[in-house]
Amino acid sequence: MFVAVALLILILLVFYWTRHSTWADASRQPYVPLLLIAMLGLLAYTERSGEGTPGPGAPVLVALAADVSLSMGTIPEPGTNDDVGTRLERVQQVLLPVLANFDAAARPVLVSVTAFTSKSETILAWDDDLSLAREIIEFVLTTGLLTEAGSDLGVALNGVLPHFENLPETYRGSGHPKFLIIVSDGEQTTSRASSDAALATLRELGVRIIALHVGLSDVPEGLPVYDENDDFLGFEEIGGQIFSVPNPELMRLTAGTNPAQGLFVRAESGDAATTITDFVGLQKSGTANTTLRLWAILLLWVLLLYALLRWF
Repeated sequence: MFVAVALLILILLVFYWTRHSTWADASRQPYVPLLLIAMLGLLAYTERSGEGTPGPGAPVLVALAADVSLSMGTIPEPGTNDDVGTRLERVQQVLLPVLANFDAAARPVLVSVTAFTSKSETILAWDDDLSLAREIIEFVLTTGLLTEAGSDLGVALNGVLPHFENLPETYRGSGHPKFLIIVSDGEQTTSRASSDAALATLRELGVRIIALHVGLSDVPEGLPVYDENDDFLGFEEIGGQIFSVPNPELMRLTAGTNPAQGLFVRAESGDAATTITDFVGLQKSGTANTTLRLWAILLLWVLLLYALLRWF
């Protein structure tokens, strides 16, 4: 844009001075070249102010690891909390708006999706098709997706680690921000994999961890049992207990204590989607600079029209 307008202004200035026989004639309308030069300077300023804005070749990398164990299908007792869905449904109500915000951002986003219980499976490798990621979150992630029972955050972290370790060299630098959104109620039922080493490696790779915790602490939640008429009969006993007990503290530890490196957020929080989007830094990516440049270009053409009308 800058080069095109610069050439246009140069042509207009040459034509202006060749049109007038003497410098004295040209000086009678000094505002014409001055306005054109001012337009050139204003556009140059807006171009320089946009130099630090990430371009389309510098995507943000966001990996999603979702707990799909049985406890993610728990709900409070029907009849008293009918507006509260399962834990997995509450997570979907957060992640879908987050992906919509990513899709509307000026900067491209690459997403990967894994599901975990006591094992981890990759559902989607790095992809910029956010509509596909939304379909996976909405329709594929279910508590029956993986046959292995249990839940292990260490397995989840070790399962997503290769996604970042195997990135192309050009994506490993700080110019490509990296995030992991790990979704769980924090209820550990197995302890096969240590999370400490995986967390340390992820942070060495520059990955910031968003721990999206789900689960009510003040209302008992369990797996509902219904009769043939869909009447609630009670909660199913799983592993010797009826109610699932969420563990937010484990999720806080996963996010870490450094606010610059990690974020802990509850899915039941009304502003969870906004909080996550703001942490990633994409909600208003490029908005201020884009608005400035649009106004500058509009002003440039208004000044150009004014100069040409006065000229002729």
